[in-house]
Amino acid sequence: MNGGRKLQLNIMPPQKRSKKTKRDFTAGSPKALKEVDAIMDKRKCEHTWPTPADIAGLKGKPRSQWVRPEPQSMQEIDCYFGRIPQWYIEEKFLKEPGEFLLSRGHDNKLRLSVKSNEQPDYPCVHLPIEFAQTHQVRGDRNMYYRIVNTALQSRSLWGLVQAYRTSNCNLLSLNVKRDVELREEVIPCQGCKYVKTEYSFMYVQVRRLSEIDIGDMISEGERCKVYKAIRNITRKGVVVDTWQRPIILKELIDYNVEVFDSIYREMHIVNTIRHEIGWDTALNVEAVVTINRPYYIAYKLCKCGSLLQYLEANSSFDFSTKSAIVQDIACTLHHCLKLNIIHCNLRAKNIFVDIKEDSAAKKERAVYYVGGFHLAVMTRSRKVDPEKSRNRRWLAPEVLTTKTLNPETDVYAFAWLIYEVFTLQMPFAHIADEDVLKNLAESPDARADLPSDWPQWLIELVTNAWDTDPAKRPKMVDIWREFRKRNKELKAT
Repeated sequence: MNGGRKLQLNIMPPQKRSKKTKRDFTAGSPKALKEVDAIMDKRKCEHTWPTPADIAGLKGKPRSQWVRPEPQSMQEIDCYFGRIPQWYIEEKFLKEPGEFLLSRGHDNKLRLSVKSNEQPDYPCVHLPIEFAQTHQVRGDRNMYYRIVNTALQSRSLWGLVQAYRTSNCNLLSLNVKRDVELREEVIPCQGCKYVKTEYSFMYVQVRRLSEIDIGDMISEGERCKVYKAIRNITRKGVVVDTWQRPIILKELIDYNVEVFDSIYREMHIVNTIRHEIGWDTALNVEAVVTINRPYYIAYKLCKCGSLLQYLEANSSFDFSTKSAIVQDIACTLHHCLKLNIIHCNLRAKNIFVDIKEDSAAKKERAVYYVGGFHLAVMTRSRKVDPEKSRNRRWLAPEVLTTKTLNPETDVYAFAWLIYEVFTLQMPFAHIADEDVLKNLAESPDARADLPSDWPQWLIELVTNAWDTDPAKRPKMVDIWREFRKRNKELKAT
């Protein structure tokens, strides 16, 4: 608190109390829980102070004495987010002028981010915070928090924020020479204001390494190591709720700002898809871990592994079953393109299969998740260096000259995915990895020989999607509709 002042929040009217009734104030007791529920019914968010647990602990005190305690550590500050990219703060969190939060970048430097009042675009302002000896008083060797190149300081980060927030003359604007004001702190759930319009960040970020129990390593490559792991999730309330979830944990070997940004970009894209289209579409990014080196990203554990593993384990699948699988994947990709998202890394290895209980049919069913979104972007194109590409077998021939991925190159790659599903063979299997681009440059029209037992419509569809001229390739929606039409005909026969 600033200067010994206590921030008092009397946000709810006093309830009528009966003096004759003996009240049970024990936290977690049935009566206490009932009273907490009655109070929380009048509020929109259960994560802002006072939370249900706070209310239960404050029972017996008049509302006028409900004082928000000062956080004892930086991690306990509700609006402190740890390491998150600056672009993500602007795109996800700061929406209204005066909203603010605390965070760090890849460089681990503290910053205060606030949505300004500056018209017409209300840009976000990111103010670096230092923890240093300020020497404002001779002989004072204590360390203080302060915004760089300003005078106001505090022994705690929370105290610094509150000093600016409660100043009568808007010291923040005067000190930084920008039209900014700290009106409302943003917390991970965003005050539960946008639960119906966008995904929640509440449990996406791992704040402590103790939340992850790393198990056996599954694989190791040039850019990452992959482990089986368990995530321990705790929801704090009047009654603490804890549960575990099996995950696939990817440890990134490189440690730089590009990897840092890509982790959050992948998480943002995947969660946007799942919120806008549906849960059974993209492989869930369970969490990101950016506390220190190395960075991790956690995914949903799928019981059946990749689509290739699933098909190899079920070699008896007939044409109609595989055709239905392709239709499902094409539908997801079509809706991704409607969201202005291009995948940039389509291949059967990046499709994952899980088994879910169908409560309506009372039987199990396979769910096909599109994964591998670490190269995806929320634009209509992405620049790429073919020489550095890890999916060069699926690259469209024009990428060698345009060095650009777009919806048309996704369609080309998807045609190869169809080929993989029905033949269980990868593109240009007879050519070594290091010779694929050379072969593509010398023979841009070269494609695989399609099986003679395929129906003519499928041969034509794949051949058209492989067309050397991107403008002549079908749209993803056309591919989806064609499979939907043909699968209906197969069911009718």
